[in-house]
Amino acid sequence: MTGAGYSRLWPVLIALVAFIGGAIALEQLASGVRPARVIHITAAASRGTDDDSDAEGGAGFAKTAPLDDGHAAARALARRGEVAAALAGYRAALAAHPDVVALHAELGYWLLVSGDPAAARVELERAAAADGKDPWIALNLGIARSRGGDLAQAERAYRQALALRPGFGAAQLALGTVLRRQGKLDASIEILRAAAATGGNDDRAAALVALARSQLAAKARPEAGRSIARALELAPADIELRIAAGRVYLASSKREDTLRAIELLTRTTELAPDVATAFSALARAKEKAGDRTGAETAYLRAVRIDPDYRFARRRLLRLALERQDYPQARLAADYLLASAPEEAEHHFLAGLVAAKSDRLDEARGHYRDAIARANGDYPEAYFNLAIVEKNAGQLDLAIAAYQQAIALRPSYQQAWNNLGLVFAAARRTDDAEAAFAKALALDDGYAAAWLNLGELRAATGRDPAAIEAFTRALAARPGDVDAQLGLGAAQVRTGATAQAIATYRALVARDPRAVAGWSALGAALTAAGDSVGADAAWRQALAIDPDHVPTLRARADAADRAPDPALAIAAWTEVLDRAADDVAARVHLAAARDRAGDRAGCARELAAVPAALTTAPDLAARVAELRGRCPL
Repeated sequence: MTGAGYSRLWPVLIALVAFIGGAIALEQLASGVRPARVIHITAAASRGTDDDSDAEGGAGFAKTAPLDDGHAAARALARRGEVAAALAGYRAALAAHPDVVALHAELGYWLLVSGDPAAARVELERAAAADGKDPWIALNLGIARSRGGDLAQAERAYRQALALRPGFGAAQLALGTVLRRQGKLDASIEILRAAAATGGNDDRAAALVALARSQLAAKARPEAGRSIARALELAPADIELRIAAGRVYLASSKREDTLRAIELLTRTTELAPDVATAFSALARAKEKAGDRTGAETAYLRAVRIDPDYRFARRRLLRLALERQDYPQARLAADYLLASAPEEAEHHFLAGLVAAKSDRLDEARGHYRDAIARANGDYPEAYFNLAIVEKNAGQLDLAIAAYQQAIALRPSYQQAWNNLGLVFAAARRTDDAEAAFAKALALDDGYAAAWLNLGELRAATGRDPAAIEAFTRALAARPGDVDAQLGLGAAQVRTGATAQAIATYRALVARDPRAVAGWSALGAALTAAGDSVGADAAWRQALAIDPDHVPTLRARADAADRAPDPALAIAAWTEVLDRAADDVAARVHLAAARDRAGDRAGCARELAAVPAALTTAPDLAARVAELRGRCPL
């Protein structure tokens, strides 16, 4: 079988590819998440995905005579969708015929279908080296490179396919897509316009949808709308095209485009009430619009249509986690594990569910299983494993897990930030500061890292440097309460009381119900000698939360300095009413009763103080003094 003969007889395998359909889905919780490993391929670019990403088309297998019975069996397995078994058959055929270009090309295509672009690239590059005149091989090689993240080399392969076959619609579509992904919007629009001008209605419609996405990226929104409208006119009954058009709008950050996606996809589900992917796409649009209930309803409809629709089940699991319905989330995780235990992401999701339910040993096991099934290449699983280890007090194991996540993904900013927090907990201050610096080197507008760096510096007595970090945190995230509280406290400690008062006043002006802000303002006003203003601030805090112990304690500290010990007795009694085990408050109350001449009351309070206060030497000395004055 020659390469040329193979090329002529190599059609796009529409029906089987549509059966396999879908795409990589990138999903993230605040705690870190894993891209789905299931990749589905459709016959045209930008169709059939389970998220907003692109799915390139590809060429299927040849209809030329098989080389032998093994080759014939591999093709038959592929036709039936038994891709894993087909791959084994192709490899066996290649062992017998290692120099046949067609076998490398076919194997490369089915490796793409199976979601292994790296292995596909190896086979397709070998095929391309042996037959550099086959546009279909060049097209599939470009797809493999694109999915591996090598966009420049993907562009080169697509251009080679077009040079070999001018006007090659599938290659134009793929090239336009990869140009957009590289930010070359003018070139992308030019290529896709040419693709949309030729071919049959279905091909032109697919090109118009891809063109609309590039136009939307170029902020040519009216033109994008016209391209989508024209695409729907050309192929009004093409459900996959409608889904792809909806996802074009979902790729936009504008709410009005999200609402357009919902409108278009709602109509699509009315036209195709038995198509699960239509309901899944609608659910994603509703999620983006903030309609969690509507999204869940649509996902449930998708899994009723297709009980094995794993993407929809994964989203249902995540929605259940968001609303803290852990029993429902666990049912979803159990289903996914039972239906596809080989999927690393399913073990990862089961780990999330277990961790949220405080089942740390179970979560640890699931994350390790996810890592094992991903052959160690799962940075998000290492990230979440580190969280489990930190929560279990295993700081060295947490550090090692974060470091492994970073080794796999050096730009993993959240992992650098969290590694800094674990180093700080382990009192490895220099390492912690270096980790935060790494996170900030990736993005100096990362507010969380500036905040954590400020708290680290404040905790180690470096208040001027802490002030700088808190100020940077507020520049990155204006109005951040924790940063304002940290900044104000550092300003008070450095004697910049007026600045601290201004910081706290800005906080409570922005959020009048910020109890901690009012409480801190009272303390700063006390430091400035404004006892009246301080009392007013504390009254504001206690009006919001009458049981706010830090405010009660701050007010009691101020009362200790008043001439009348009765004020201090009343204030410290209020603290102990809310926090009976506060030893320091008990000692302060004993001292206040002593000042009031109530030796018996002082002795009663001291009787409730532990005999040994080895971790608080200053407090222990005060207790010893009071016991000498207030004997039992």
